[in-house]
Amino acid sequence: MPHDPHTDKDARVVSQPSLPDVNKPLRLYLDRLAPSSRLTMTYVLQDAADRLGMADVDIHDIPWHTLQPGHVTALVATLRQDDYAPNTTSLYVNAIRGVMNEAWRHDLISHDQLLKIRSIKPVSGTRLVKGRNIRRTLIRELMEACAADPRPQGRRDAAIIAILYGSGMRKSESVNLDLSQIDFAERSLRVLGKGNKQLIKYAPEWAFKALNDWLALRRSCLPPGQGDDPFLFNRIRRGS
Repeated sequence: MPHDPHTDKDARVVSQPSLPDVNKPLRLYLDRLAPSSRLTMTYVLQDAADRLGMADVDIHDIPWHTLQPGHVTALVATLRQDDYAPNTTSLYVNAIRGVMNEAWRHDLISHDQLLKIRSIKPVSGTRLVKGRNIRRTLIRELMEACAADPRPQGRRDAAIIAILYGSGMRKSESVNLDLSQIDFAERSLRVLGKGNKQLIKYAPEWAFKALNDWLALRRSCLPPGQGDDPFLFNRIRRGS
């Protein structure tokens, strides 16, 4: 009896190449970028999503094509309130435009909706009155205080502040973070959010620099032959 691979249960299944998911304009946009730009824009779009109230949703699961002009206007307003430089605000707006361009190219939005999104301009070249940006000023002061601390705790605390603020994760999400949850190439952290849902959080380059500084110091203090602690922010014993 001839062998029929179509009916034989033991026949090897040949996987077919899959096409990109055109319902994911974020992925389509990021895939068009150079690796360095992809890292930057991934962080920018995550921060944008957090500011729009979607901190508990993986950025790749967000229906970006449903964004309305009012959402982009609200985003620009929050950036202005935080005294972001005009060039930085333009970066956020351009990232949104890039995603929406892909949404239009794949028939997820109308040309009219795309034009409305494009019509929203970043802030002008002026900045808010000095002193309005309390949060960023406080973070800067905390980082300076950590830098002035000669103990290992200084670098550890700087790394904690940088990762929490830079990624936008909650303090509860950072508890028991370990090295296996970190992707240094992608500058991302895998955390458990609300409802025990796994999320990927991205942090900017300066935050990962603080983290790497802490890890380098910690590893330099290890006795010969001792492996690194798996926990990211371990307790420092007296005398360390």
